[in-house]
Amino acid sequence: MLSRLGIGLERNAPETNLRPELCTVSIIFKFEELAFMKRKDPYSSFENKVKSLPPGTSQHKIAEKLCVPKSTVAILLKEEVILRENFNLTQTSNQKRKREGKDPEVYEALSEWFSLITSRGVRVSAPMLKCKAEELSRKIGNNQFIATDGWLSRWKNRHEIKFKRVHGEKDESASNDWKVDRLKINLNDFSPDNIFNADETGLYYRAKPDGSLCFKKDVLSGSKKAMDWITVLLCVNMTGSDKRKLLVVGKSLKPRCFKNMSINKMPVHYHANKNAWMTSTIFSNWLYEWDKKLQAKSRSILLLIDNCAAHPKNVQLKNITLEFLPPNTTSLIQPLDMGIIKNLKVRYRMKLVHFILEEIEENLFDQSATANQISG
Repeated sequence: MLSRLGIGLERNAPETNLRPELCTVSIIFKFEELAFMKRKDPYSSFENKVKSLPPGTSQHKIAEKLCVPKSTVAILLKEEVILRENFNLTQTSNQKRKREGKDPEVYEALSEWFSLITSRGVRVSAPMLKCKAEELSRKIGNNQFIATDGWLSRWKNRHEIKFKRVHGEKDESASNDWKVDRLKINLNDFSPDNIFNADETGLYYRAKPDGSLCFKKDVLSGSKKAMDWITVLLCVNMTGSDKRKLLVVGKSLKPRCFKNMSINKMPVHYHANKNAWMTSTIFSNWLYEWDKKLQAKSRSILLLIDNCAAHPKNVQLKNITLEFLPPNTTSLIQPLDMGIIKNLKVRYRMKLVHFILEEIEENLFDQSATANQISG
């Protein structure tokens, strides 16, 4: 309301010599000065107008002199106490214009509820917040309130609330104890070249981007997401000098894409089951075969693995020593989770993108016309 008047007052102008209602008007317009820091009109003009008014001037005359509606002067005098308090706050703290959001009671109620519920470890999503805000507004007596995305965004910004993904459980004390005790012993017993880490990851090998760039006038049609996935086992030593061949677990024992290929000659070890999951049998057989090769080389190694159910603890091995990481610590201390698995997936996606581009060029119109020829 005041910001539309375009009138200000010098910040240090005295108000003590003015009658109460003029003093209030003077303070309010000084409070609004922050909104007009870049205006060229001098604030002294308003100060002179206020000082020139004689004692006993009516609200109507004040409004005429200041070129503002009478209702503006009446509202200023009615809210004198609150506005004076706000003005005093700006003099003692960082001067920021006070902006109250719509439905401040709902703002406050939702804030208290959110603090209470998150302190108990409950995970809260945006739809939950919107539903709760509308429920609280009805309890307050405001049945017209609608929690829009914009309203919720402003509420989160005001309370500095951000969305964060959960990346599994973390036991920092157990991971620190393991690094202090077990890791030092392992480093003394094995050289870095003979310390390995193995871990599985899921890969949606046919997944394409969720969206696409397009012209503004175009409409994208939806399609079913490709959820075909495989399990990939990675294994590498501490120095990176020995990267074991990937072990892949798919759903089909003889996929159609392998029709003209020999599985034994593939650059990966391939196994299959109906869920494409790693099993204790597959993992144990992989360990036995590796152990035989190590025996032939008279080489002993340490293998760090997590407590996955597919990793049996009663495997009898001669040249492989298994070291199981403490529960709920893999995201903190497992080497492959420190970016190695992510790097593998990024490189795979790059190859998938190149493959898609090649297919687009080959099949855009016919086998002989490429995208380059069409655009040229």
